[in-house]
Amino acid sequence: MSKLSVTLLFIGVSLLVVCDGSPLSSESSESSESNERNEVQQVLEKVREQCIKNTGSDAAFPDFMQSIERAMKCIADFDTKKFKTDFHLLTNATRGNFFSEYCSKGRTLASCLAGSLMGMQPCLKVTGFEMGDVLLHSIPEALDLACHNDGEVVFKLKDEQRKECMAQKADEISTCFNMLGNTGQYVIDFTELTQEQCSALTNVRQCMKDILKSCDLADIVNVYEIPIRAVLPLTPCVNQTEQQNVNLHENNSIVEISGA
Repeated sequence: MSKLSVTLLFIGVSLLVVCDGSPLSSESSESSESNERNEVQQVLEKVREQCIKNTGSDAAFPDFMQSIERAMKCIADFDTKKFKTDFHLLTNATRGNFFSEYCSKGRTLASCLAGSLMGMQPCLKVTGFEMGDVLLHSIPEALDLACHNDGEVVFKLKDEQRKECMAQKADEISTCFNMLGNTGQYVIDFTELTQEQCSALTNVRQCMKDILKSCDLADIVNVYEIPIRAVLPLTPCVNQTEQQNVNLHENNSIVEISGA
């Protein structure tokens, strides 16, 4: 259940895929659709069970489903396809209009999804709801940084030298994510992370930071770290992070004493 509660959009997308009435042309596609349908039905049954556990009945379940539909409408209104096209065509001359339009749309999207999340609350675990709520409410701060000065930070991604640098580090990026090893899943349950998974995620974050900094994209790290830092205190990884901070402080103190 907690996987659903912290990955609502993935579930919503899955629901759209399963409920799409378009015909499929191959047996393999039909088999895949059948598997997806079964998986979604299993998840929804767990949602219904959580509704009963939270409220004493499944009366809130229809509202949960309506909230999923509203979340999908939020995403559709943002128009991700147009966003990708416009970003691909982005130039220094058009960036003012681009970031004015999409930063506003991004804030609207986050607010819209936060409203949808409220309708799901009766059928979610407390921690899962809190994570989703904190994540969505951290988006405006991240957008403020990303959109500052007509998207100065994000526009660096369009720089040819930086793009070439990142392209050359494709293998290193793959190595970063391979650090997840057996802990890597398509959807990670952030409410029940093991210490092994926490360590793996910490290593991946640091690995990506190092790569971005080497390509003069350190400012990008500051943007995506905002939602990560917002959610982290609600995960089991917070204990590991606190211990790392203690160790860092102790190491710095030793260095200061040694250099005295």
